[in-house]
Amino acid sequence: MIMTVRKCMAMCAIALLCSISACSQVQAPGNLLDKAAFDTEIDGKPVSLYTITNGRITAQVTNYAGYIVGIYAPDKDGNYANVVSHNDSIQLYTRGFSRNPLGAALGRYANRIGNASFTLDGVKYELTRNNGAHTLHGGTKGFDHTVWDVEKVTGNSVVMSCVLPDGTDGFPGTLKTTLTFSITKDDGVSISYEATTDKATVCNLSHHVYFNLDGCPAENVNDHVVSINADKITEVDAGLIPTGKLLPVEGTAYDLRTPTRIGDRQFTMPRGAFVPGQPMPAVPEGMVRSYDNNFCLNHSKAGKLEEVATVYSPASGRYMEVFNDQPGLQLYTGGRVALALESQLYPDCPNQPDFPSSVLRPGEKYKHTVVYKFSVK
Repeated sequence: MIMTVRKCMAMCAIALLCSISACSQVQAPGNLLDKAAFDTEIDGKPVSLYTITNGRITAQVTNYAGYIVGIYAPDKDGNYANVVSHNDSIQLYTRGFSRNPLGAALGRYANRIGNASFTLDGVKYELTRNNGAHTLHGGTKGFDHTVWDVEKVTGNSVVMSCVLPDGTDGFPGTLKTTLTFSITKDDGVSISYEATTDKATVCNLSHHVYFNLDGCPAENVNDHVVSINADKITEVDAGLIPTGKLLPVEGTAYDLRTPTRIGDRQFTMPRGAFVPGQPMPAVPEGMVRSYDNNFCLNHSKAGKLEEVATVYSPASGRYMEVFNDQPGLQLYTGGRVALALESQLYPDCPNQPDFPSSVLRPGEKYKHTVVYKFSVK
């Protein structure tokens, strides 16, 4: 009996030591954003900052515009950094209505609708023009300028909702949307949408989070290695509106089917090459000035949540896998300091009959999930 007790005590001690050892490998990020800098009231509604974690990956989100203001992931040495572009206070997000929302939820139609109009069931709808002659990310009063109602908060998730009334920015139907941010057990940051309408409308929801796996702010993403599982992109005109054609990526700068250093495909203008009043230097064949393109993803089955892209930083060792259940992924590199991988339908679906349908009708439910999963290599 004494030996049994001793063995039991020894086993408990070993278990306790193993538990302490395991916990010591989980480091909390050191510099979370200050909640007080986000506590305010906008349009008569309370706004705050919410922190969710699984003990390894931590995210911070605000219910104004559904901004992701922080994702904290360890590098190959175990050091944490915020890997998304962000502002440090709510005032910096609300100062002037941005046309390129940095880390916000996007809807009711993410990306562009050509000529700010579309016809549905024989009725032509004229939309707000906020991108030249076109509509971008739902107009001027979409998700990115809305205070969401917080429905539920747990240690690893936040659920919020909003209502866009019928006629907002010209769109038909009252759109009711639920947005869930969560941290998965396998270190993914999940963004999930559900939406319904009381009148036939168009719906394409996304999120505009920008990543730099070396930590933000950082110099650029030129050394990031990117892969996207897509054989084609949507051809666009000078205004970035799809022509309706799909172009093969084979042999072009858009062939990212194997991991590719992004700086090898983006043309960097030599010093002194730009002369004011003179044409910009031509981009060499096989390169781009920057990416702002929709990739037509190769899903094994429509609507299946599966891996569609990867991003790796050799400097930090951070590795990000992107999973989604939508047909499109917009790669945006813009100023090159960070990159966005926006899960979506194709741009301008309402005006392109051969593209996936964006029509949502009463009694139907729109669903969309994207997961950004973190690890190190």
